[in-house]
Amino acid sequence: MSSMTSIVSKPHSWTEQQQRDFQTRGYIRLRGSLDGSALTELRSWVDDLTSWPEMPGKWMKWFERDGDKRTLCRMEDLLPHHEGLRDWCYSATLTDLVSSLMGEKAVLFKEKINFKLPGGGAYGAHQDAPAFASYGHHYHITAMVAVDPATATNGALEMGPPCGRGTILSQRSDGTLSGEDEMSWRLEPLDAGDIIFFDSYVPHRSHPNQSDRSRRAFFITWNQASLGEVRQQYFADKRRLFPPECERQDGVDYGAAAATFNLGNPIR
Repeated sequence: MSSMTSIVSKPHSWTEQQQRDFQTRGYIRLRGSLDGSALTELRSWVDDLTSWPEMPGKWMKWFERDGDKRTLCRMEDLLPHHEGLRDWCYSATLTDLVSSLMGEKAVLFKEKINFKLPGGGAYGAHQDAPAFASYGHHYHITAMVAVDPATATNGALEMGPPCGRGTILSQRSDGTLSGEDEMSWRLEPLDAGDIIFFDSYVPHRSHPNQSDRSRRAFFITWNQASLGEVRQQYFADKRRLFPPECERQDGVDYGAAAATFNLGNPIR
């Protein structure tokens, strides 16, 4: 299986203005970051992953439910099982870009695909920081890589106003933001191959997919290397507290214990 270590084709370094924009807004968008061959390969990988069966102890698949109907929502813990994705996520190209934004060496925290297929549900307004704080970390950066175009009708990401590094906003009991109706929100439509880098404090949300086209996106999250590499521990904890359906035990309530692993999303 081939690697895609040059997936981010431009730019290979940030301008001073881009750095300032990221620090001011909490996110920055790179247009056309994947060239044609890289995007084609990434899409083929996602198509392949979609077909993988549910398998206890391996990759994790979660679904949205409407009665007895299940719609694929998310896959996680993919790198041990996919050489190409592993080479890409650990590539110096991506790591160096994120480290520059972070101001120190970055290490991989987690990876996932959100599928948001036609009819897929909304993601409630939230910050990532509260959900990622269980391991002594206090700052993360995530790259959302658009596999498909993201539009107003299929549930593109909406970014809230920057609130400053270290600021946790008021939350409802489910972890979503209680003051979202008073916030200004900016829709960030993406072309396939665009990437948004955003920090763990900027509020974000997305509406349901009301179109007949998928809004698949790959998410990669990094933390500060100085605070430790915990990817394996994160997925071990998630598998234990919020396992995929094929690993769940009858009669076990995974609701309360899984709250930090199921923040604002339509998985049940």
